Amino acid sequence: MTEAETIELVMQIRRSLHDLSQPLAAVTGLIDLLLLDIEEYDPRRKEIQVVSEQLEKVLQIISEIQQMAREASGLTPIIGKPAVHPEP
Repeated sequence: MTEAETIELVMQIRRSLHDLSQPLAAVTGLIDLLLLDIEEYDPRRKEIQVVSEQLEKVLQIISEIQQMAREASGLTPIIGKPAVHPEP
């Protein structure tokens, strides 16, 4: 695989991760709104909180993979390091 093909693959991964995170973020928001409407004593509340926490973990994992993909693409600088742009 050429360097250009590798960069294109990483960019596709970045786009896919973004596409994946959008509906998950929407669901997380809906779950959080649901939690606002459920009384503290409702037995379903604990289960809904677990769902919310697990969604947050998935979003964090996606964020970490996105950061690795940004660094691997060389198109976004790593903190404290200059950006390295691939040669055509």
